[in-house]
Amino acid sequence: MTNHRKHSRLPLPMTVEVCVEDQAPVISKTRDMSDGGVFLEENENLVLQMGMKLTIRVVENMQGEEPPAIPATVVRVTDDGVAVQFDPD
Repeated sequence: MTNHRKHSRLPLPMTVEVCVEDQAPVISKTRDMSDGGVFLEENENLVLQMGMKLTIRVVENMQGEEPPAIPATVVRVTDDGVAVQFDPD
């Protein structure tokens, strides 16, 4: 199987808040991250489908600063979780 990724992934487990329009925010965990996106671990409270737009906000300690809400799009759904691609500026 050939790897077609543009960006290298780094294991990066973090707690994030995922917001989808018309849904309550859900706390989730990341498995890995790259410059282009992040993989969110499976979470029964987080029901996402291909193409859905969402925002991700890190909820780890940001030393008093408000973390940015990063817009992203779901690009892959697996039994283990979902891959989201950060939207371009």
